[in-house]
Amino acid sequence: MDKLRFFSLGSGSSGNCYYIGNAKRGILIDAGIGARSIKKRLKSAGVSMEQILAVFVTHDHFDHIKAVSALGNKEHIPVYSTQKILDGINNNIKLREKLEISAQRTIENLQSVQIGDFTITSFPLSHDASDNSGYKIDYQGLTFTVATDLGCPNEYLHEYIAQSDILILEANYDEIMLQTGPYPEKLKQRVAGDCGHLGNQQTADILMKSSTDKLKYLFLCHLSQQNNKPELALDAVKGTVPKHTLINVLPRTDISEFFEF
Repeated sequence: MDKLRFFSLGSGSSGNCYYIGNAKRGILIDAGIGARSIKKRLKSAGVSMEQILAVFVTHDHFDHIKAVSALGNKEHIPVYSTQKILDGINNNIKLREKLEISAQRTIENLQSVQIGDFTITSFPLSHDASDNSGYKIDYQGLTFTVATDLGCPNEYLHEYIAQSDILILEANYDEIMLQTGPYPEKLKQRVAGDCGHLGNQQTADILMKSSTDKLKYLFLCHLSQQNNKPELALDAVKGTVPKHTLINVLPRTDISEFFEF
């Protein structure tokens, strides 16, 4: 069986992009770093741009969409998301080039689409964007779930975590660091709000409630540079997942280790 492969090209406010695939083809979740950096980091992992079947966008904030127009318009890679997110991409004033209609593919929340050997299901998450989606990717009996940029859990998140063999879950901030840090009060409230980001303790509580013995790998993502540290995130989730679950913190600005499942 062709193993499922994963690596992160970037995970944080400087840009988010994840590769999930096999030896032949794969997809990207988000494209929030420059197109040249995406090509370079894919190549360093032995993946060419021609192997990318699609980009699935979680939401329309710039650190998740920086390269979507370049990939969609120039590389002719279809870009999937909800219609609200696709509209939000082209309404984002930071995006110089609009995403052409020919590159857009609509997948509404709670719908599934078959891309090569992968079945991708979109589900709603809470965030202060035009819309926000998590993704469940099913491949040859494995379930890989991606949930980032959310302020609070919902029933779909709990359901899909319980089904997951591999999980990427946000652990954006340490609560004390955020409270005592340099952010203005309004921004602190936004980050900690129900449509903001997950703090380490929230992430731990979600895992305690929803993770099962199925969970083999946990990747903590989108850690704040100002308000979190990898060791704090790891300490928070200790004991919340099965003992056999391997836990990794994804690097903010660099390519991660290459994983096979």
